[in-house]
Amino acid sequence: MILFSFAGNMDVEGFKKTVPSARKIGVARLPGYNFIFNKTADDQSSKANILQSSDPNDAVWGVLIELDDKEKSNFFNPETWSIDFKLEPVTCMDMNDKIYMAEAFVAQPHAVNTHLLPYDWYHQKVLLLAKNAGLPEEYINKISIMPVKIDPDEDRRAKRLNKIKK
Repeated sequence: MILFSFAGNMDVEGFKKTVPSARKIGVARLPGYNFIFNKTADDQSSKANILQSSDPNDAVWGVLIELDDKEKSNFFNPETWSIDFKLEPVTCMDMNDKIYMAEAFVAQPHAVNTHLLPYDWYHQKVLLLAKNAGLPEEYINKISIMPVKIDPDEDRRAKRLNKIKK
């Protein structure tokens, strides 16, 4: 299968710890979608999600990852936490406009909350992964100005920020 990754899963080396067959195909865009932080997290913040847009010029940028179908259960089990997501078929294009049929994680309606913001450390992590993946600067700038909130758990915040800086 091919996975279109747009947030934490863009770290292919990290993803390989769960899915050993993961191999980066390259950077791609998903036309007709918007990137948003609206997936409710257990820590009272929001995480990344994608939404279909009525504007065909909108696009989410991310990384295409090829993986063995047999390893899908390593990262997606609808009986667990992943009940908050579903894998949807999507059509992506790489930097050369080659078309790929892929799947992308989309938050289920019950897991969406438009009143929560992402924590600052999570936002920074997504930005760093986007830069490391080679996503377009204009797109990264668009994400960088999205509103965030400071994590009230100072220990967690310090640990997460320290992890990002490594």
